[in-house]
Parts: sequence; structure tokens; C-alpha cells
Amino acid sequence: MAEKKSLLSKVRAVVKKVTAKPQVKKTATKSKVTAKPQVKKTATKSKVTSKSISGLKQFKTYTPKVNEKYMSKLQISHFKKILNDWKVELSSELSRTVSHMQTDVTTYADPNDRASQESEMALELRNRDRERKLIKKINETLKNIDEDEYGYCMGCGEEIGLNRLQARPTATLCIDCKTLQEIKEKQMAK
Repeated sequence: MAEKKSLLSKVRAVVKKVTAKPQVKKTATKSKVTAKPQVKKTATKSKVTSKSISGLKQFKTYTPKVNEKYMSKLQISHFKKILNDWKVELSSELSRTVSHMQTDVTTYADPNDRASQESEMALELRNRDRERKLIKKINETLKNIDEDEYGYCMGCGEEIGLNRLQARPTATLCIDCKTLQEIKEKQMAK
């Protein structure tokens, strides 16, 4: 077999890197207590920062001004930028997959290698199908922004909330309505 790493082994290597905990070197000292570094907090009117949690898509956090109206122009433009950037990123991944599948047409003589290649391609296609559906949902959310319906629950009409929208910018239901929907789905599945 050629000296190529399969896509699956590359994915496993990336997963190991992402999920691996950083090694902390221990020194042989007597009970030495070190203080945690203090993070300075500054009060600004409007601040955009980025948080990092391993493996998950992170969006820039929007900190509203004091007494800022819900879904103000600044908030709308912040979420619109996030959605457009996310859409561009997903679109480039889709085109990368198509070009990868067109260029990587290696046929293996060994049935096990062929089966591995086919399962890798099936997994890749399944992921891209999810991304295609997400792009459709992003487009619907951008349409809601243009129609001034963004940020309000489609179920009850209440505010969805900035924290929920920052976690999932395409959210259309408030946390209460989403919880009820999930409970109903569980009951229907049983």
C-alpha cells in the first residue's frame, strides 16, 4: 500500500490534538503555593471578544452597552457579520470537499482499503450535507434580520436573549419554547 495517510487517520490525529490535555511539568519543591494570574477587567461601553472552547465553533461575544435597547443596530450588525462569516467559511469547506473528491479518485486493489475509502467519503458527504442544511438555516436567519424578526421567538414572540443568540446565532426559539419542543420530541419517540 502507498505511504499515504488515510483521511480517517488524519482526522484521528487532529481529534487527539484537540482533546489532549496540556501536560504540566511538576517540579520537586516543597509545598509552594502559587497565585493564579489575575485577569484585569475593564469597563467599556461596547466590547467584542472571542472565547475558546476546544472543538466547538466559537463566535465573538457581544457585550451590550448600559441601557442598550434589545436588537439595536449594533447588535444586528454584529450578528449579521457573524452569520455572513460563518456562511463563507462553510461554503469554502463545501467547495474544498468537492475538489477533494474529484482529485482523490484512487482505486485500491485491497477490498479493505476500498471499504475504508468509501466510508471516509460517506462520512465526509454526511458532514457536508449537515453544513449545506446549516447554510440554508443561516440564509433564513439573514432573511429574518432583514425583516426585523431576528432575536424574537417564533413560538411565543418573546426575546430569545443575547446569550442564547451568541451560543447559536441561528436560534429561532427562546430557551423555554426549545425545552418544550425537546420534551415533546422525547415523548413522541417513546
